[in-house]
Amino acid sequence: MNLINLDTWGSYGKAFDESFKAILAGEMIVYPTDTTYRIGGNATDENSVRRIKITRGDDSISIVVSDFQMLRKYCRTDNIPFALLQQLFPGPVTGIFNKISEISDEIAGETVEVCIPHHQFILSLVRKLNFPLASSTANFSGEISPKSVSEVPPQLAEIVSVVVDGGRCLHAADPTVVDFTRGTPRVVRDGADSERICRTIDDFYSP
Repeated sequence: MNLINLDTWGSYGKAFDESFKAILAGEMIVYPTDTTYRIGGNATDENSVRRIKITRGDDSISIVVSDFQMLRKYCRTDNIPFALLQQLFPGPVTGIFNKISEISDEIAGETVEVCIPHHQFILSLVRKLNFPLASSTANFSGEISPKSVSEVPPQLAEIVSVVVDGGRCLHAADPTVVDFTRGTPRVVRDGADSERICRTIDDFYSP
């Protein structure tokens, strides 16, 4: 396990390069987002996705995309007003979308959970990779979501190739989950910034 802190420019570059190489090699990393520390791997590679599931003892996997262009490549968004997506992402939101292409069947069936975190390190990494990360909370099934590297289980940290320490997460709560798969988007799990997210959706669709 290679633990790298993001507190200096030199260490930022090292964390970026080491994470990039690890993902391309089919390995796993632990990285920060605005809501939780997460474990990630190549979302287009079934073996990488399977390793995350086995490591955590859980089948729940989402994907991280870097921007709306990547979101449209892998998910159906033509039924969702772009102006609404712009108000919700990037941010502490996990969206449920209809899947359209190239994501490992180990992750999803017809729908997939998608994040665009408000965290420059991971967005830049995914943009350079040019494919999504398979992602899940950096804990074992049933445990509390880690908000700092110190809360990531040591046994899990030892399994991955790189652990990126970005300090404490911006939000204390887990992401708010929004279902975009049918009609008007709706919040299906309250979390970080949920009041604003609910209000944004309600205001957008109110007469």
